[in-house]
Amino acid sequence: MPHRTEDYQTWVKVITALFILSILEEGAAHGNKINEEIKRRTDKMLNPNPNVLYPLLRVMEEKGYIAGSWDNVSTRNKRVYTINDCGKASIPALREKVDQHLCAAEQKLKMIRSSLLARSQEEKE
Repeated sequence: MPHRTEDYQTWVKVITALFILSILEEGAAHGNKINEEIKRRTDKMLNPNPNVLYPLLRVMEEKGYIAGSWDNVSTRNKRVYTINDCGKASIPALREKVDQHLCAAEQKLKMIRSSLLARSQEEKE
C-alpha cells in the first residue's frame, strides 16, 4: 500500500502536470514563466517547487507530452517548452482524474467540517 507522503507527492506532480499542459496549450513557455503562471492562476496558493517542476518538465519531455528547446543553443539560458499532440490528447483524461481527486478531497473536508464545527454552530444559535 502506498505511503501517504508518496500519494501526496504523486498528486502534486499530477496537478502540476495538468497546469503545465494547460499553460502550454496557450503558447510556448520556459520553466520560470510556467511557475509564475501557476502562481498567478492560483492567486499564489500554489508555488511549484523548482525541485518538482523542472524534473517533471524533463519527464514530460521524455514521454513525448511536451517538447523543449534552448532559446539560445550556445548559452543554454532558458529551455522553452511547447505542447505536443500527445500532451493535448492527455488533457481531458488528466482533468477527469484531477476532478475526481478534488471531489473526494472536498467530500472529506465537508465531513470533517460538519463533524467538528456543527456543534459550535449550534452553540452560537
